[in-house]
Amino acid sequence: MKKLLLIPFLLSFFSVVQATEAIKIGWVDLQGKVAPYQDPFKDLTEDQVYNLSIYARISKLQKDYPKVVTEAMKKEAEKAKATLVREKVDITYMFEQRLIVMNKRKQAAMATNSSLMNKNIEIEGYMLALEFDGEFVKEFLLVPTIGACSHKPVPSANQLILIKVQKAIKAGVPYMPIKVSGALRITAQSKNLNLVDGQKNIDMSYSLDNATITALSGR
Repeated sequence: MKKLLLIPFLLSFFSVVQATEAIKIGWVDLQGKVAPYQDPFKDLTEDQVYNLSIYARISKLQKDYPKVVTEAMKKEAEKAKATLVREKVDITYMFEQRLIVMNKRKQAAMATNSSLMNKNIEIEGYMLALEFDGEFVKEFLLVPTIGACSHKPVPSANQLILIKVQKAIKAGVPYMPIKVSGALRITAQSKNLNLVDGQKNIDMSYSLDNATITALSGR
């Protein structure tokens, strides 16, 4: 009889354990879904993108501030245009699509995975310390790659997690590899961060409070 009474208790106990067990996720899991869109700029070569930007920049200067545009700049713009025309790049169409694609890219960068909201997750990444107290830190960014935000471009907002810990931890080496676990919050916010190469305004979509940190070795 006692054994029979223990069964419901054990079942409820294990269901609680399973419910609170951290879900192991990767960075791609943080990306939200957006409606598919056509990005004509993906079909351009690096040289074509460069020529398009040169022609666009000098053309705008010539329109807004004609006095600052030199003859050399005009020749450079015409050369870029001639190259694009020869390579059959539709300049007018590209200019029309520029703002549309920029907005679509921004939406994709900000889109979050709502199915992970308030879930107990576990994810690996690299610590980018924001504020130091000697060798210790209580707040930092978890980033997907070494050098992100500092020596490399800033990742998308949905590829950054603002981490806060209750008790300050030793920062270790720059971009220390770590494993982080805790309840994931969707908290879109911007911060002006003082980094090695100057101040940057960084958008982030996620945060973790009272996170558990584990240093990783061999990475």
